[in-house]
Amino acid sequence: MARTSPSPADRRLIDLAAQHGAEVSARHLERWRSRPNPLLPPHHRDYPGRPSGGSSSTADEQLVELVVWLAQNRRRGADRSHLALRAFGAGMPVPEETVRHAFARPAQDLAEQLRRDFGPMPVDGDLQEWVYDGAADLAGARERRLTAVQRRVQAIDRRVRARPDLARGWQLATELAPGVAESDPLDRAGVLFHSAVAAMAGPGEMTPGTLARAARGFVADGTPQWAAHLLETDPREPLAALAAAPRHQLPGLPADSVANHLYTVARVAPIERLRAAWVAAGKIPGWAEASCAAVEAELSTGQPAEATWQWAMGMVFGATRAFLLTGLSEPNPTLAELTVTAVQLVFMADAFNTTLADTDDDGREAMRRLAPPFLLALLTVK
Repeated sequence: MARTSPSPADRRLIDLAAQHGAEVSARHLERWRSRPNPLLPPHHRDYPGRPSGGSSSTADEQLVELVVWLAQNRRRGADRSHLALRAFGAGMPVPEETVRHAFARPAQDLAEQLRRDFGPMPVDGDLQEWVYDGAADLAGARERRLTAVQRRVQAIDRRVRARPDLARGWQLATELAPGVAESDPLDRAGVLFHSAVAAMAGPGEMTPGTLARAARGFVADGTPQWAAHLLETDPREPLAALAAAPRHQLPGLPADSVANHLYTVARVAPIERLRAAWVAAGKIPGWAEASCAAVEAELSTGQPAEATWQWAMGMVFGATRAFLLTGLSEPNPTLAELTVTAVQLVFMADAFNTTLADTDDDGREAMRRLAPPFLLALLTVK
């Protein structure tokens, strides 16, 4: 229950909020501070000691902006975690543990879904057989037809590949030895299967050859694919950056499950890094649509320019394709989808940064040119 009258510190906060046009009551403040996962930190408390004794609280005037934001954005029955994420994304000083709880929820939901789809983890049986059988059943139950998004992207790929004025560029890419894979690119069912395997058993289950086939499956047939070529020929382990076991574990999953990696990111990543990833995730849909629209416009006029060149580079180097498909598939992402994407961005960027630490200046410059603009804030290429 709310106090019969607010404390002096609360009265000060209420008065300051009113000066900003926000109507706030002591009951609102108490509810926002309630546990678990409070939206509003408590007042600072002073302990003067004897002879005055006791303690007193003072209003933290830096919280006024948060109080005003909460008053303006509260909705009856709204998900508390979603409100915390929106406030956090707006730069408000939401308590850190509340923010981390909200970012961890998607990993917990993924773990629950995996346990449901795969069934109980065997105690004495063959763990790999259980993972692969479960992934096969899961992929077989999913829709295998191309989506409208994939059809649009593939149509652009074909038009870019067919441009006679780009023929020299494709020839040059081939001469730089991007190679020709002996195995077929993965189709959508294959990507679903191997994604399910990695989600349950961890990134270590994705061999370089499988990753290369997936990369080739993202672009039009016959496109020189540098990322796939490196995966097939580079003697270094491409997933070495992900070799460390996740520090946090969710029940009922193999230790290296992707859900455990994502949960660890939510629990330990620097809070400002999570904020940067949240902002980046929100930019992906607009960037994806703008990329498609720009290259479509250039191709329609018969005058390929910067957008078409950037698209071709994305086909050759594969640095943007997964983000492109995510952004087009989720043009108006829900808060839950934004949260998933943000945590995935941190996970992927941390792996990239481990690799960049051993890369020369030319490699870092290439990443600066090829990485989507929203990702640069998370990469150590400056």
